[in-house]
Amino acid sequence: MASPVGHASVGLAAAAVVARMTGTPPSFSLWFGAFIASGVPDLDVFLGVFGLRGPRYHRNASHGLPALGAGVVLLWLLPGLPPSNLDPGVYWAWIAALFSHPILDVLTTGPRAGARGYGIALAWPLSRKRWFLLKPILETADFGACRSVGDVLLGVLPEMTRLVPVSALLFGLAVLA
Repeated sequence: MASPVGHASVGLAAAAVVARMTGTPPSFSLWFGAFIASGVPDLDVFLGVFGLRGPRYHRNASHGLPALGAGVVLLWLLPGLPPSNLDPGVYWAWIAALFSHPILDVLTTGPRAGARGYGIALAWPLSRKRWFLLKPILETADFGACRSVGDVLLGVLPEMTRLVPVSALLFGLAVLA
């Protein structure tokens, strides 16, 4: 399960690649929006405030590709909302950052988390099947089990040493090349 560090770095790299492909110039709104979009699916953790915790609520609708797609289209179609006032390239970059989140979660979720029901419901609402890899590309910490700042820092270390450098390279190549 990737942390906000991993999601932000991969989301910004995905946005940079899409911005490059669409000819969208770098801007504060491009990067800030991509940073925010890369974390949006995990807003479902705040359901815990209402007592709605665990795999039954986390990584369901907010991580479902059809549900995210419907949300993207709805935002685009509703008049007066920010997407209607944006350069389409910026919006596409934000979408890339948004969709990078569930994909990264699948790639970093292994059988231990999957066995506890924390796979990713990629096809929600069409299917509740939860996806994970038997051999994830990167083992990350179970941040729900971290009991100290040190545990969190150790959990983020694999992302800082592997995901962030690769994402930074992609970002740099897309923006500077």
